[in-house]
Amino acid sequence: MPARSDLVRTAIVVGISALCIGAVQGRVAEQHARVKETSDVHLLPPPKEVVTLSFGYRAALADVLWAHVLVSQGLHTFERRRFENVADLIDTINELDPEFRDPYLMSDALITIQFGESQRADVVRTRAILERGTRNRPLDPEIWRTAGQFIAFIAPGTYLTDAEERAAWKADGARMLARAAELGGDAGQMGWAAVAGAGILSRQGERDAAIRLIQRTLAVTDDEELRERLQRELAKHIGEAKLDAYRRRQTEMLDLARRDLPFVSKSTLFVLGPPFDPAYCAGGAHADDRRCALTWKAWAATGSDEPR
Repeated sequence: MPARSDLVRTAIVVGISALCIGAVQGRVAEQHARVKETSDVHLLPPPKEVVTLSFGYRAALADVLWAHVLVSQGLHTFERRRFENVADLIDTINELDPEFRDPYLMSDALITIQFGESQRADVVRTRAILERGTRNRPLDPEIWRTAGQFIAFIAPGTYLTDAEERAAWKADGARMLARAAELGGDAGQMGWAAVAGAGILSRQGERDAAIRLIQRTLAVTDDEELRERLQRELAKHIGEAKLDAYRRRQTEMLDLARRDLPFVSKSTLFVLGPPFDPAYCAGGAHADDRRCALTWKAWAATGSDEPR
């Protein structure tokens, strides 16, 4: 058992400590309530140096930084202030793990939708990150769609003021939406994104590009509502007569391919090409016959009613 004197000394120390805490607690709480964090300090070195500092654990460090970005964004939103370092952190994450998908998909919202007015530099930097995503994940339709929507609609309609610059951004975004439609087919809103992209190209006088975009989307979509909308748009550009010829050609191609491979999807049929009879086509005597065409382009070239 401890001595009685020890207990007394302990009680005295605890009492004095409580008095000291009580004496300063009110002033400290008042000062803490007045002090507001108004800016962020980016403590990481440049992205390439961060890659070196990761000691090979690049994906793991990218995950940690991405978790920090999401938590910090929530805290900044709660405090109603800008997250000034978010673009720097996303650049670092991209450098660590170039194929990490989520930062590309969310970069436009994280950087531009902030408290306070977004600067033009924020918009340009967001576009650079989205374009980096299309280079690092060139077969991901969602990234192409996100980039196309931001560059074609969000940035020109909200942040850009120069008319020529807005037009250039819209044209670039429309081409990205076209690529998203090519890659995505009916997935999500890819096909409808192609309709929007074709409208932009058409308004800017790029009729041939709009026609090609509509035709490519028609070739892969199975959505009847989207198909009808695309056919109406195509009719505006090429006329009803050529549209009827195009429809006949598409129907003929599908019927021919499905007789040969009825269990294969439409997109796969167009990739595989038309049916080919090796015995009939051997020797080259029937090289100009449609039945010996090796690609759908060669098969269609034998007709004269293909829309231009």
